[in-house]
Amino acid sequence: MKEGTAIVTGLLVTGVLLQVTIGPLEWGFFIWPANIITLILFSLALVAVYALRKRSYFCRFIATMPAAIPAIAAAAVMTLVMGLTRQVAEGKEPVDLLGLTKMLNFWPFILVYVWMTAIVGEVTLHQLAHFSWRKSASLLSHVGLFLVLTCGTLGSADMQRVKMYCETGQPEWRGLDAFGNVHHLPVAIQLEKFTIDEYPPKLMLVDKAGMPLPAGKPENVLVDNKFKNCQLLDCRIEVLKRIDNAIPSMLSKMVGKMPEGMMGNIRMDSLGQARNMGGYVASSAEGSACALLVRVTTNTSVYKGVRRTVTGWVTSGSYMFPYQVLKLGDGRMLAMPNREPRRFASLVDIYTQDGQNVRTEIEVNKPFSIEGWKIYQLSYNEQMGKWSNLSVFELVTDPWLPVVYIGIFMLLAGAVGMFLTASRKKEVEQ
Repeated sequence: MKEGTAIVTGLLVTGVLLQVTIGPLEWGFFIWPANIITLILFSLALVAVYALRKRSYFCRFIATMPAAIPAIAAAAVMTLVMGLTRQVAEGKEPVDLLGLTKMLNFWPFILVYVWMTAIVGEVTLHQLAHFSWRKSASLLSHVGLFLVLTCGTLGSADMQRVKMYCETGQPEWRGLDAFGNVHHLPVAIQLEKFTIDEYPPKLMLVDKAGMPLPAGKPENVLVDNKFKNCQLLDCRIEVLKRIDNAIPSMLSKMVGKMPEGMMGNIRMDSLGQARNMGGYVASSAEGSACALLVRVTTNTSVYKGVRRTVTGWVTSGSYMFPYQVLKLGDGRMLAMPNREPRRFASLVDIYTQDGQNVRTEIEVNKPFSIEGWKIYQLSYNEQMGKWSNLSVFELVTDPWLPVVYIGIFMLLAGAVGMFLTASRKKEVEQ
């Protein structure tokens, strides 16, 4: 145990010195074919060490429990630190001086895991050289763990993650990585239609500065289709009229006089009087939003002790017209915050270099896989909301991931096999 602890301590000290002198390890150096060459050389080195086990105490020591226990303990502690520390995104520098916020590039972490991987490899070679069906489950576990540790790290250099910004009707095949570099991809996407389902609108009280009330613990009410009235703090709120897709009445007159397709050219400064023009009308035009005609009765105001009733329109507005609040006369206002998306998805046509043309719908948490790429619905034009003509996709490819999955399944199968073997052995002894 002393030798094993000394080796791990030496690796940690060496890692800290490397971290301070040359900085964190950049896995980009191991991009194909450097990663497969590294894996082959590492495997050959393990074979050479195993071949020298009879001549060298160190070569025999690697495959022993006193070597494994300190390595596993150090790896577990550092993995725990990584789990408890907020890690920065790929492509960004660590926010702490030592580099713990970017643990996968932290030299002490890497060296400890390389040492532990070497131990696993030597144990695997020993089990292969002394193969026994009785220990096949243990061998399966060690082979799976070796694949996960080596391919999961070296293969990360080949993983590509880019964002693609697609506008309606325009095919796009370029993506941006975390550094802003443009990549021409073998997959092209054309957005046909973007759809979004929103939660019902909410109403809340705000002060003059627009801060929700009560301060620190704001309250709101959900206005669904069955809503008629409710109590919010000291205010009774009644919905007199609801228009789910509405625009200001003056704007509707302007739209009626414009050629089709010109509505998007209206500038906000030309709609300044729309805020006070007196009402909203239903419209299917782009930029429409939910509008509510409400009556608010203040019962026991804590501000001025005045009981009053106010009637007016409330809307969250859109990119075409501004929001509108209802002033209650006591320094407070009734407001409708922007509606929250419940589900959003994109109907797309996907083209590949080998001639495939697939039409599918991609939504959040339901990616689409094609040609080794996974396409995720990431975002949209939040300013335009449900009328967005832009979808943001994240495309991810990881060629080594199938090998990692194989290693995981082997590890699980080996664990189940060892459990069953131990159960049979116990029954035989009894």
